[in-house]
Amino acid sequence: MALKDLIKPTPTPAAERPPGITCEHYSKGDGKRCTHYVAGGACALPTEFMCVEWLKHNGPAPAPIPPEPPKVVPQPLERDLFGNPVPVPVVVEPPRAKPPAPAPLPRPTPTEPVVDVDQLRGFTSDDIESFKALGVEVQLESEAYGEIWLVPAYTGADRREITPEHVATLARVISVFPGARVVAFNKPPKGAKP
Repeated sequence: MALKDLIKPTPTPAAERPPGITCEHYSKGDGKRCTHYVAGGACALPTEFMCVEWLKHNGPAPAPIPPEPPKVVPQPLERDLFGNPVPVPVVVEPPRAKPPAPAPLPRPTPTEPVVDVDQLRGFTSDDIESFKALGVEVQLESEAYGEIWLVPAYTGADRREITPEHVATLARVISVFPGARVVAFNKPPKGAKP
């Protein structure tokens, strides 16, 4: 949590507000903008959805204009043998059918572990280099895969090892395919070429 999240700005008194600012929650920020202003006119306060001052300047979005109904062109009247008009049936075109919505992709079941790609934020090449510089090896225990060692570089020891680069690669690949998961983690037998 950032320090700015812990310090809540107090509303600026009405006498100290710039001219024309009427919002009761206004807290002076950079220039005339309020500290709660979010790009696009939103307000960061949980009690407000849109910035009151932004709405005064821009107003709500205009309502969409409904499409014009098709114009009916009057047809010339047909007449019977005696000259009387014959009613002409009005042909109304049926509305165009909307294309079917694409079928949604299957979602992973809640029992499967899902990799949150947002958790990979901050996992940069600098972080990998920092882990390598420490020179530590971390032992992980998994019911499904047993003992796994997170190592800065492969040692060739008789154990299951993986580097941070390969962990990041696996996490990204799994995040691309919904419902995908690692089902095996095996070390190739000695003498086998990778």
